[in-house]
Amino acid sequence: MTLNLDKSTWKRVAFGDVVRNVNETVRDLESAGIDRIIAMEHMVPGELKISRWGSAESGTTFTRRVKPRQTLFGKRRAYQRKVAYAEFDAICSGDVYTFEADEIHMLGEFLPFLVQSNEFFDHALGTSAGSLSPRTNWRDLANFEFDLPPLDEQKRIADLLWAFERHRLSLGQQSVELLATLTRSALLQFESALGPEHRIADLCESVIGGVWGSPAGENEVDVLALGPKSYAGDVIYVDPTGSPTRSISRKQAAGRILREGDIVLERSGGSFDQAVGRVLIAGPDLPDTIPTDFQRLLRPDRSLVEPAYLFWKLRLDWLTGVTRDFARRTTNISNLAVPDYIARTLIVPSRRDQLALVDRVDQLIRAVAKAEDEARALGALRGAAMSDIFGGD
Repeated sequence: MTLNLDKSTWKRVAFGDVVRNVNETVRDLESAGIDRIIAMEHMVPGELKISRWGSAESGTTFTRRVKPRQTLFGKRRAYQRKVAYAEFDAICSGDVYTFEADEIHMLGEFLPFLVQSNEFFDHALGTSAGSLSPRTNWRDLANFEFDLPPLDEQKRIADLLWAFERHRLSLGQQSVELLATLTRSALLQFESALGPEHRIADLCESVIGGVWGSPAGENEVDVLALGPKSYAGDVIYVDPTGSPTRSISRKQAAGRILREGDIVLERSGGSFDQAVGRVLIAGPDLPDTIPTDFQRLLRPDRSLVEPAYLFWKLRLDWLTGVTRDFARRTTNISNLAVPDYIARTLIVPSRRDQLALVDRVDQLIRAVAKAEDEARALGALRGAAMSDIFGGD
């Protein structure tokens, strides 16, 4: 994307000449009418909007005031790229700078995009000091030089970039609502299903533990071994891209190499915020791929159940927190009690009704994917615009 910008009227300035690092202290939050706390964990990389915050009622040692139209920048571990635009009064962590534009020279709505630019982050990273928790200081950030457009052009640029941002947020909300609709719809269909009940274990030809194997070339068969990253991004289908190559025996391979319709169940993993028990389903034309020892392979008996029907039941269990009832925690890792989990019963309706449910779910999934594809395309367009604006001639 090219904006055909005429930068001949832009002026070279230092960041500190047009931006103030405001360090206003608030001791009495109640008198100041402040009830929100912004910590580093409330700032999401790549997200300008602050959607989460803490409550002042729970107590805090933070004293730095945040005002609307300020741009927040996480000075600790700047490589995390935490930048946010304040829309409400709050207090924030001392690890967060509160930048305020000198509006004689720079518009407040232009500032967050400058701070989000690759050029600003390159400077911040280059001036960070410390090994375990590097920080960048205001003195070094103030020396960052860039070309500043006139105010009228800043307004035009900011309007364009905020339009990108609003549309991206809208697409994200659309995806969230579609997923909520999918969950509600599928739950209702499972709950209203009519047919015989079967134990989940009995609906499977086999339930097999995964293996890690040996280094590539050391055994009889080389395969791709699924790792924890296989679940990244809330995916549905098995994608072994980036998985390590491991070596196993022919006997191990015979039962564990994934076939279309196989379900991979997470046996160990998760966290306090994320339940264990995620599932993936194998699509066609996979390279030789196996689950590893923190997973279980469930191979549905197609004479009894459609693999996708069983998959969506298990996925809904995870989405709605059912798997937490079967989790046992050791240190920071949850382990799923698989025998108990798959001993539960499931109503299995006619083949026609199973396929109808799966088809309705697929329609919603395609709608979600369309919104996500549009969001990715918008992100690429926004990135190109940012490069054109802040990346020099």
